[in-house]
Amino acid sequence: MARARLDDETIQAVRDAADIVALASDYVRLERAGKGFKGLSPFRKEKTPSFTVDPDKGLYYCFSSGIGGDAIHLHMQITGDDFLTAVESLAERFGVRIPEGPAARTDPPAIDTRGALEAGRDFFRAQLAHSGEARAYLAARRIPPALAERFGLGYAPDSWDCLLSILRRRVPVAALEAAGLIGRGGQGGKLYDRFRHRLMFPIVAGSGRLVGFGGRALGDDKAKYVNTAETRLFHKGSILYGLHGAKQALREGRKAILVEGYFDVLGAVAAGLNAAVAGMGTALTREQAKQLAQLVDEVVVAYDGDEAGERAFARCLPVLLSVGITVRRARLPAGSDPDSLRREQGADALVAAIDAAEDAVWLLVTRALPPTGESSPLALDRAATAIVEILRQVPDPLVRSAYLRRAAERLGVREEQLGGRLEGPLGRIQPFSIAAAPAASSGPRVLSMEERAIALLFEPAASLPPPDALPVPEVFLDPSCRNIFVAFRACYRHASGGPPAPAAVMTRLREIDGDLDSAARILLLSSVLDDEGSSETSGPAENELSEILDSLQRRWCKQHLVALHQQLRQALAAGDTALAARLRTEKNALTRSLHPGATGTL
Repeated sequence: MARARLDDETIQAVRDAADIVALASDYVRLERAGKGFKGLSPFRKEKTPSFTVDPDKGLYYCFSSGIGGDAIHLHMQITGDDFLTAVESLAERFGVRIPEGPAARTDPPAIDTRGALEAGRDFFRAQLAHSGEARAYLAARRIPPALAERFGLGYAPDSWDCLLSILRRRVPVAALEAAGLIGRGGQGGKLYDRFRHRLMFPIVAGSGRLVGFGGRALGDDKAKYVNTAETRLFHKGSILYGLHGAKQALREGRKAILVEGYFDVLGAVAAGLNAAVAGMGTALTREQAKQLAQLVDEVVVAYDGDEAGERAFARCLPVLLSVGITVRRARLPAGSDPDSLRREQGADALVAAIDAAEDAVWLLVTRALPPTGESSPLALDRAATAIVEILRQVPDPLVRSAYLRRAAERLGVREEQLGGRLEGPLGRIQPFSIAAAPAASSGPRVLSMEERAIALLFEPAASLPPPDALPVPEVFLDPSCRNIFVAFRACYRHASGGPPAPAAVMTRLREIDGDLDSAARILLLSSVLDDEGSSETSGPAENELSEILDSLQRRWCKQHLVALHQQLRQALAAGDTALAARLRTEKNALTRSLHPGATGTL
């Protein structure tokens, strides 16, 4: 993948998303000092703190060395990365998508997207002051005017072109369109306001910069909520509504309250719960979870108390666990959401539900236990299977072991019996089953990406790279797949054209670990691949193996970059400049391997 040319908008998006307090905290122990933070300089030894961070401005300054700047500059100063590498590293960490290709920009330089968004916000707020219907709706939902003002709520009139006709006098139409405020009917058709007769919620990035809007229908529109279309600034998967305003509460309490919608955030804040944030109407993404992990240690999931809320909770739990966050589940009454619970039973009821939130993993484990009095072997086996699938999603071995011990005790089996089922890879993140005993699947087993790669190694139609072009074995996280790959690679180097025979690989595999089950798995995977190919396609794509191996390689590189980052931080803290220099060189080389087309710096 060639490295993109970064334009001003993309670089600014990275600056906006980067949490400079979280970044500085990787290298310095910070303490609250007024509205900012203070700590010892990361650039020179000192006894009196002179390093300051201003989270509101996104800037730092070290008085002892005279060095200061933004998050990108701080990353460059500490790690030694060049500008492009620093931007890409921060974009990866804080969930900013950088367009690929020889040119990153899609809008002409003259288009002021941010200016158009700000003009739209002013327009919507002014319209709210003149809309009795919108203000009455807020009053009915018990949203105080001060809270509406705090979140910048507005109103989009019930008109096809009111915003367009007013704002086009001072904002170019191209900018309004780029900001997602207006649309076109068909190919180059008539322009119209995207938001009509809706209560408007400005959406800001974690830095506080406006990036888009969400609109709640006040009429009978079938689409109750409409968000800004994906633009250069607005990516739903990387934004948490309310995050900027909640940052102080998140840092101080180290706990977030994750809700489903805009009004749930407002309702929680109205109840005094200032650490509330929400996704953007889609399943929680890893980028959003990583943003929370920079600020908190625990998340209370306060999704709706209905079946849909339970499904959404089941989907988000493994994502949160994967970034090292402790998760609890707030139990809301059936049919209630945080805002309706506050309105119907009072703020104290919502606060009590949050305070009583249960450990989320253990909650699912207890749901999977057999009903009281049910002790048949079949029921026990089903419960054990469900519990193991739940515990597979807990990445920390110590935490997983603690849950395992408690679960075995509740099942009435020995810990090693239940633990035996946990041997093997953790696998990819998948939604938990919320049923006590999931039904057995009768369809064909779906291969993981690693298993698919192993199967393709033995597929004649696949395009097999030369031996020296194969990735390192560490790209396979599944121990069985990794052992098979090691054996395959050893045989492939000595094979005379084409892939080695499965029998030769099985013989080599026995020499490596004596694992006959893994050896037999080679032929099993090959036969599964044949079954898949006969159902929908005539065979695997020629470049599929190359694409999968490249994906595995990139995944490993990214994980190794995280490890190098931690080692570099430790080396800097210990004052080991030689080790730090070596780690910087290795880290830069690995980063460039992810972007082989990169040349030079900005």
